[in-house]
Amino acid sequence: MNTLVDLIQTYGLWLVFLITLLQSVGLPLPAFAVLIVTTAVTPATETNIIILILTGSLGTLAGDLILYFAGKRYGTGILGKLCKISMSPDTCVRSTGDIFERYGAPALTIVKFIPGLSTLAPVVAGVYAMRVTLFVFFSSVAALIYLGAAVTLGAVFRHQVDGLIAALSHYGTMGGLFVVVLFGLYLLFKWLRRYRLIRQFETDRLTVNDLIELIDGESNPVILDARPIDQRTRNGFIPGSVPIDESSFNDIADRYAGHKEIVIYCSCPNEITAARYAEKLRKVGLKRIRPLVGGIDAWAQSGQQVTFL
Repeated sequence: MNTLVDLIQTYGLWLVFLITLLQSVGLPLPAFAVLIVTTAVTPATETNIIILILTGSLGTLAGDLILYFAGKRYGTGILGKLCKISMSPDTCVRSTGDIFERYGAPALTIVKFIPGLSTLAPVVAGVYAMRVTLFVFFSSVAALIYLGAAVTLGAVFRHQVDGLIAALSHYGTMGGLFVVVLFGLYLLFKWLRRYRLIRQFETDRLTVNDLIELIDGESNPVILDARPIDQRTRNGFIPGSVPIDESSFNDIADRYAGHKEIVIYCSCPNEITAARYAEKLRKVGLKRIRPLVGGIDAWAQSGQQVTFL
């Protein structure tokens, strides 16, 4: 533990910049906790506190900009990979999109404090083609508030953190091992939460080729679009698909109760929104409903027609 404290005191600013940058691009690192500890072991001067906040904010903004431009260039396809790297629940994609639709650019200051959503927000902002000046402004404000809170906690509870570090240092290697085990449990918790969510909505799915066969045959499948309306408008939709949200479940169930083949798609990693909607629609009467593997992205990548309003 003494070695760790020495590293923080010697390379504290570089450590803060690197960890906030890596957390911003999706790695599951506890940057907030690191900043609290760094503040606690750093001499308590106004200059040091300001420099810590600015350094962390620069690291966060750099990572956010990387994801913003990735979202702008590659679209929603990158979200699935980001969910796996950050171990965030796949439902965070839909939740982040809903918050952006409701609050616009200021949503960046809200999602920074919500685990999972904070990592995906820059990508969603890029997908939504938010102006870069707006993104930089609100992302900077969010970082300053978020990291300012961490530094404030580190300053207020300086003596308690120092006492904890001293106690861990007293046990030498065992103290360091305890910290490593805690970090391992943190990663395990994030992984289990995501794994449990995916298993919860594990259901029968069909591929793009399966859907094409249904369309070309005599099945006359009903195709439901579970994405937000603005995504449907901006990115196009499968021809003939019907938009659906949670407020229209009963209407959809009544309208298509007699259909044998119903397909639902989204743009979420692991088709999580489509699977969740399918489960709820089964409860209100639709029995044969399956999510489309890969959603709208898989449909477009296979060379099939995408319709725009």
